[in-house]
Amino acid sequence: MVEKTAQALWQDYQFLTKEMLKFLAKQDMELFYDLMNQREQLQVILEQTPDKGFKISPIGKNLISEIQQDSQAIIEAMQIRMGSSKRQHQVSKAYSAASTTAVSQMNWKR
Repeated sequence: MVEKTAQALWQDYQFLTKEMLKFLAKQDMELFYDLMNQREQLQVILEQTPDKGFKISPIGKNLISEIQQDSQAIIEAMQIRMGSSKRQHQVSKAYSAASTTAVSQMNWKR
């Protein structure tokens, strides 16, 4: 197996990050989490690979900056998704409680 350079690994990392963002927008969470797991595995490999100055090179700085921007967009999209999910749960819970209360207060003897 040929070992990849730090630059090639960072490019793979960027690709996975962009794909995560794309599938998050499509709300395909199964594929999103699969890509996230792949990216985490790649991160371990990146940590073990000699950098050889790539991260401080102009190309490296630019690539890492793009990854950080995409990662921030993922965080923001997940926060929106989680907030929306939390609101839906609260509304569901409120309706459930209101429905139970209304039914229990009904005068069933007429």
